Amino acid sequence: MKKIITFCASLIFSLVSVNAQDLDAKYGVDLLKSGTAAPEIVINKDGGKMNLLEENKGKYLVLNFWASWCGDCRKELKYLRSINRTYAATDSIEIIGYSFDNEKSAWKKCIKDSALVWQNYLSEIPMRNSRVKRDYHIGWIPTTYIIDKEGKVVLATVVIEKVIAKLKEIAPNVRPDYLPLESLIAPEKKKKK
Repeated sequence: MKKIITFCASLIFSLVSVNAQDLDAKYGVDLLKSGTAAPEIVINKDGGKMNLLEENKGKYLVLNFWASWCGDCRKELKYLRSINRTYAATDSIEIIGYSFDNEKSAWKKCIKDSALVWQNYLSEIPMRNSRVKRDYHIGWIPTTYIIDKEGKVVLATVVIEKVIAKLKEIAPNVRPDYLPLESLIAPEKKKKK
């Protein structure tokens, strides 16, 4: 019986991994490549301008592009919360959310209702006209970049599992506090045999 369960778990993991690779091949092809200097993002903050990457230099940044109206983005938030719980105490890894929401009130409500305690910023320009979208080659959200301490892209992906795996490489001694890959499979798919 244990062999059957192990085989089924391996099969599920393989299917999730293949699907994840397919998503990057489909939606992440044009993202910035590893080693590329990450473009600066200028944020309006407290009545002035802030250079987001410069302000957070010296840390690994998990830069997540999302919107509250995006169903896939909302599903991914539970993993970002777990990543934040896991790495917040390290002081060397910081999550930053950058939203392409159309309505500030919807964005704020989502942050509050979803308990997003990391840095979150709202694009003041619609996604289709956004310089940030163009600079980061974003064609699909959620998209996540990991940027190193020197401001270079380490990872660019639309697949949260790849973010989790890369963070394990970056900080191997930190005990993960996130959901297992099997939880990504929709309940209705788990029931089918």
